[in-house]
Parts: sequence; structure tokens; C-alpha cells
Amino acid sequence: MIAIIIGIYLIVGISLVAFGPAKQNISNEIQKTHGSPLVNALKGRATVPESKMILLRVMLSLGFVLLWPVMLSGVLKENAGTYNEQKPKELPDLEGLRFQLMGGYGTVSCGKCEFSEKLTSFTHGRRSSNTGYQCQTCGKFASRGYRQPFIDSDDSDYDKSILELPPEERPSRIEHLQSMIRLCEGQMEKTPKGEWLPTWEPTVTKNRQELSAVSEEELAQIKGIRDQVDAAYKASLFCECGGILDREQVLFCPRCRSTKLSYKMKYIT
Repeated sequence: MIAIIIGIYLIVGISLVAFGPAKQNISNEIQKTHGSPLVNALKGRATVPESKMILLRVMLSLGFVLLWPVMLSGVLKENAGTYNEQKPKELPDLEGLRFQLMGGYGTVSCGKCEFSEKLTSFTHGRRSSNTGYQCQTCGKFASRGYRQPFIDSDDSDYDKSILELPPEERPSRIEHLQSMIRLCEGQMEKTPKGEWLPTWEPTVTKNRQELSAVSEEELAQIKGIRDQVDAAYKASLFCECGGILDREQVLFCPRCRSTKLSYKMKYIT
């Protein structure tokens, strides 16, 4: 009997983590800890390695499974507050629904006719992403995938210099250093010097010094590959009807052309 009770207890806890309200809370905590690469860079804060993020997720999930009767009330209250804050975002905007205000994968529905269709707004993995578009001629929704041509540095190689990295990991590190230089210099150009973050100038100096060890030939080769991948992606942004795929305009119903659309997200990655 005790074994059955324990089994039911664990099944309930696992279900709450896998499918219930705890799933979103754990994801939120992971996101807070991991942070945005842009914000981390601007604040001079190191990005937490993926291996540690996985360990944190396991620990949070295990903790909730074991203590769910104690933690469930707080989770439900937090989710209720989050739902109340986000609920207006699910309603059609007065100026129309736009991809920029949507995320993940979900269903778009027309408030004027009975049209409803599942679509991707934007999802991503470690090296790939899927972005949603709408044909401006026929109204068809479509998604296009983009795969990064270069392999990211392994977590164990995070503190290594370019010269110490395996050859296949060098291009992504080089592009990262270049993007950080552009980011910091861009902020320095439009910000009064007295308001600069203390990390901007040292980051530019450090990254330029590390890039000085890279030959012009290698830099040109990396740029050529990136330009080729970007050009192929840009060439794919056309519908089967010949119309242009766009994600900047207000979405409209492919059936009745109404802009009274709403979007309900199913998941985001």
C-alpha cells in the first residue's frame, strides 16, 4: 500500500513538471539564470554553460517532484499573475496582428470568418531556427528554416583563445568577437563617454587583439560562407505563387483578407 501511495505521489509530481503549471515556472527560472547573450555581453557577465543549465533544470524538476504539495500553491499563484499580465497580448492589436508581437508556434484565427491555421512565428534551437512569413499576394502563411553554417564552441572550450580552439569551432568564435566589437562600438558612438559601461572599451580592445592572430584569408573565407548562406535564405523568401514573403506587415486572413486576427501560442523555443 505504501509503495502504491509513493508511486501515485511521484506520478503526480512528474506530471506537474512535464505537463502542468510547474513546466513554465522552471523554464522561466532557467531563462532568468541563463540570461540574454546581448544583455550578458553589455553587462560584462559570463554566459552560463549549457551543461550547468541542464543540471539546474534537473535539480529544479527533481525538487518540485519531491516537494510538489508544498510548492504547488506558490506556482499556481505565480502562473495566475503571469496569465493576467499576458492575457491582453493574446487579443488582436488595434493596429493588427504582427509577427514581431508573436512568438513560438501556435494557431492564428480570423475573427470575421472561420479561418484557423497553425503557424510558426519564430522557434530556434542551438544551430537552427524557423521563422514565419506571409505571402503579400495570396496570403499564404509559410516558414523558412535557417541553419548556422558554423559549429559553436563546446562549453569546455569557452575559456580557450582562438588559436587553442579546434578548427571547426574557430569561425563561430571569430564571428562572435566581430559582433561584440560592432555592438560595443555602436553603443559607444551613440552614448556620451561619461555614460559608457566599463566593459565596452576593454571588450573592444581584447577582441581586436585576439582577432589580430587570424589571417585575412581566413576572415574572408568565413565571411564568404556566411554571405552565401544568407543569400540562399534571402532567395527562399518567395511564395509558390511568386509573391514576396514578408513578416513586417500586418497579418491578414488568407480567406477573407480581414486583419481581425488573433494568435494563441502553443509553445516557444
